[in-house]
Amino acid sequence: MIRTVPQIDLELEAERRLLEAAVAEARADLRPAVPHEQVRADLLREIKRLNLAIAGL
Repeated sequence: MIRTVPQIDLELEAERRLLEAAVAEARADLRPAVPHEQVRADLLREIKRLNLAIAGL
């Protein structure tokens, strides 16, 4: 019986390595974490501001 070695999808492997590097970089960041709720509130305010600017108000 001949066994074949599974082929690693090169794109998936590259994506995995990039994600691994991003996680390592984030963990090494010594700045204090920003709570999710604060980030969400800031983004909602920015969206509202941009919508008002688009509407010309």
